[in-house]
Amino acid sequence: MQDTRINVGYPTTDDLHLRIVLGGCRLEARPSEGESWVAGTCHHPPDMRTPIIDTEKQPVTITEGNLSLERIPDFFKGVPQYELELGKNKERPFALTIETGASDFDLDLGGVPLKALRIKQRGGRFNLNFSAPNPEHMSLLEISSGAAGIELEKLTNANFSRMRLSGGAAAYELDFGGKLERNAEVVIEAGLSGMEIAVPGFTAAEIVAETTLGSVDMGDGLAKRGGVYLTEAAMAGKTPLLTIRAGMRLGALQISAT
Repeated sequence: MQDTRINVGYPTTDDLHLRIVLGGCRLEARPSEGESWVAGTCHHPPDMRTPIIDTEKQPVTITEGNLSLERIPDFFKGVPQYELELGKNKERPFALTIETGASDFDLDLGGVPLKALRIKQRGGRFNLNFSAPNPEHMSLLEISSGAAGIELEKLTNANFSRMRLSGGAAAYELDFGGKLERNAEVVIEAGLSGMEIAVPGFTAAEIVAETTLGSVDMGDGLAKRGGVYLTEAAMAGKTPLLTIRAGMRLGALQISAT
């Protein structure tokens, strides 16, 4: 494998947008304490799928040569592995878009000042964690994935107003841990799936489950009123309020208050 360094400074423009478009790969991202906007390394097959960085216009784009999101990765030649660090400068918030083919994601975006986050993955494994609160108000968190194993952790730390999650045949684990700073709305659309949704009891949350041919299992710490599942904080009328609408065509949905 060949190593290519990636180092992108902050542009002078105020409306920052970073777009990462890759084929099938392994992608790891972490918050950075450094001064760069994006820094890291790509390990890739020699003279193949070399990272290409375009900083001449917005959005700033990281992509690769011979790109095809449709193509199945050639595992015999090796799959590129990106290890990136994203800047945490609160004075330079930005929107982030990630589009990949079948991939293995491991993202920790805790403390990264994101105005919006859009991720489109054709399939694979997807792990996203907001280990620390987002200091910026995120207008939209949007995730679209094909057949995948999806684990999302401490989602309320993302500080979003709206979240949309759509996927096909997948196993979902959604943890809405963290501190809810504002009213937020979540819409989930899934096909053949097994889904687990966990919300802290101290977070005011209303969950509406809509299944075509599926089952809903309600855990401890929740009450059901008129088809809506409520945490203890929601029953007490506390605010802000997290509203989750989970739609599944076929599968099992488990809801719990932690």
